[in-house]
Amino acid sequence: MEKHHLYLSVIPEALVASMLPAEEFGRYLAVGSHKRTSGAAIYFEVDPGFSAEFFDMDIVKERCVAKADDSPKRSVYLGIYRVLEHIPLEALGKLYLTTRDGQVLALEQGAPPEDFADEYYLYDELCPVHPLIASRLDPAAFTRFATNPESPLCVPKIFFTQLDPDAIIGTDRTAEGSPAIHNLPARIKECFEELDAADKPTKTVDRTRQLTFRWNHIKNGCFIGDQSRLLYYPFPSASKLDRDHYQWWRSANL
Repeated sequence: MEKHHLYLSVIPEALVASMLPAEEFGRYLAVGSHKRTSGAAIYFEVDPGFSAEFFDMDIVKERCVAKADDSPKRSVYLGIYRVLEHIPLEALGKLYLTTRDGQVLALEQGAPPEDFADEYYLYDELCPVHPLIASRLDPAAFTRFATNPESPLCVPKIFFTQLDPDAIIGTDRTAEGSPAIHNLPARIKECFEELDAADKPTKTVDRTRQLTFRWNHIKNGCFIGDQSRLLYYPFPSASKLDRDHYQWWRSANL
């Protein structure tokens, strides 16, 4: 049995070693050891055998050890900058979504959909940058676009979730939308219209907002990829969440 685990946190971006198993680690990230702070957490399991010259992995053996009272070491940070680009996609395991009160949902990798039929797409980029993007590009094409090394605005890898515009701006794109997002419905609609007018592949809805969405705004799942590969983590249907993950789903909708 491994004495430590490795996790790729995406908000904020960090590589973390911990003696806590995945769900306990999520609760620790979300509510802290003394429950004085709270916030949503998103993180990947990383192969515990992973190593790269970019990170000082010797720190794990030195510092990720039990405390004097035999309690586990909760976190040892190995990197907080340019982390995602230095972790190969094949080293990533399950993706964990943790609500702000510490309920954890694990997502397995799945096969990406073969066809995307949407006219418009709405993406919340989560790592390493985090604007909200309206686009005509489907997730696979958007990943290639965002990681294109010939573009001055590219990133080596991108992690994002596809949102359901109708859940935010209303099914007729005229409704007030979710009160949790306030001014976004009109801006999203405006960006979709600009995609038509300018024949552009993407339009930035919001440059600075991180974790724009509520969990129930996720349309089909989360994606992470680069120029050569795309990983997909399907998001369960509302009925499956209500049936099989009731506590998480209840927390996610608060």
